[in-house]
Amino acid sequence: MLSQQNAGWRPSGDAETTQKISSSPSRSGRQGLPWWVWSVVAVVVALSVVRAFAPMTYPGDIWRQSDTATIARNFAANGMNVFFPQINWGGSGPGYVETEFQLLPWLTAVTYLVFGEHVVLGRLVSLGFMLVAAAAFWGLARRLLPVTPARWALVAFFVSPAFMRWGTAFMPEATVLAFSLLALLGFCRWLQEDRPVFLVWAAAATSAAALVKPTSLHVGLVIGLWSVFAARDRLRRVSLYAAGLAALVAPALWLRHAAALHATYGNTFGVISGGDSKWGSLAMWLSPEFYLGNLRSETIFIYGLVGLPLAVSGAVWLWRRHRVDPPASAWSSPLPLLGAGAIALAVYYFAAGRYSSSDMGIQYHVYSLPYAAIATGAGLAAALGWVRSRWSRGLSALVAVSAVLALGAQSVNVFVQSLPDQAGVLGVCATELDAVSAPADLVVVSTTSRTTDGAVPNNFQEPVVFFLADRKGWSLPADRHTPDEVTDLHSAGARFLVVGDPQLVPAGGPLATWLADNARVLRTTEQAGCAIWDLNAEAVAR
Repeated sequence: MLSQQNAGWRPSGDAETTQKISSSPSRSGRQGLPWWVWSVVAVVVALSVVRAFAPMTYPGDIWRQSDTATIARNFAANGMNVFFPQINWGGSGPGYVETEFQLLPWLTAVTYLVFGEHVVLGRLVSLGFMLVAAAAFWGLARRLLPVTPARWALVAFFVSPAFMRWGTAFMPEATVLAFSLLALLGFCRWLQEDRPVFLVWAAAATSAAALVKPTSLHVGLVIGLWSVFAARDRLRRVSLYAAGLAALVAPALWLRHAAALHATYGNTFGVISGGDSKWGSLAMWLSPEFYLGNLRSETIFIYGLVGLPLAVSGAVWLWRRHRVDPPASAWSSPLPLLGAGAIALAVYYFAAGRYSSSDMGIQYHVYSLPYAAIATGAGLAAALGWVRSRWSRGLSALVAVSAVLALGAQSVNVFVQSLPDQAGVLGVCATELDAVSAPADLVVVSTTSRTTDGAVPNNFQEPVVFFLADRKGWSLPADRHTPDEVTDLHSAGARFLVVGDPQLVPAGGPLATWLADNARVLRTTEQAGCAIWDLNAEAVAR
């Protein structure tokens, strides 16, 4: 039987029994979850379902959700061809766009065909993927940790702000996290059980993750380093490299196809062929803001503030236990995975530094969740074990409840901030545009983003107004608010110009003067909160 200490790694008994158990799932994998874990899961899932019905306007995520929801709407309306995702800011063309493989929007579109278009359906599909991620994480944690730390790791996974924020976001983060964790679980089982089916499983899940978001390819580095740290003898196997190459085939084919869409139709999310850049630079890496930005995102939205010191203490505790009571085999310890994850994430955050260190790319940190939860769970188990050894059972239970509430406080903050509509001026512009235009009218929507960020290409397109008003047309970047640009767009078929920020069209400026002479103002910022001009003024009596 296992040691009665929660921290124990190895079962007691003779060497033969030890070897048998170390090569099979731990006892924690064969025990059901206790009621207190299920209680936490139930509360978090219930709050997530409520959040799915709330406005899709959480700050920082509204733009990405609007694009994803638009693609789902267009799939349902235009034939369900998953190879040709469409956005609404593609001008007078069909709007085919270079993007990641749009699995979440396509599955959501299937539900639209059955139940009608309801944004909540896409958010519930995302929640389904997050629950798959949680199940895969539990499968991983229970194979690497003793019973109690594994359970606390699952609790840490659920109460993380990342679960609440992206678990019901109309974004691919929950989807890619599910496939990434399935890949890690499959590889863990291959290390522990040495069955080819699990290597195939890991390769297939890695491929699916890379299709959904190519940034997940860093999971391959995690797997490679995990092999180096835990099973160097496996590095001599050809099957490992064959699986890795096989995992790249589908993503490579998709990226080639997506780049062709950009070349043909001119629309891109900046995936691979241009239009935007996620790469870091030496100047960025030498800046304190790069490190502070990454630390801020991790601390607030992955660890929930108080989870960070618990995770640090958990990692130290795991290391000490490893030295005092090493596992029978390296692949049954979480340390090689945590080390591989830390190195791979550091490489990834440096590589994608333009987004990982800024508020534009907080979602890039979702990959940290499983490693953070394992370390936090270990820290909680160690701390509560110390408390139980010194205090009464009732007081220990109170400390445990308080720890969960503290860990989940930032998740509650995300939940509360998600309830009010925070679409702001973009929501106002969409409402006013819907009132003055017809669905077939093409529009120009002004945005505060520029075509370049310094010398770097920038995705300036603002999809929120297009989605909320269900209109199509062009985004007008902040550095192209000129009479010539608007004239060209009008010639291409644009009927209306929508400006949410009056500073982009200052009174007396060239564009304001041109609009006064050539367009009819329908809404003003002072009266309606958004300015709208009819560019067909010559055809309308003034």
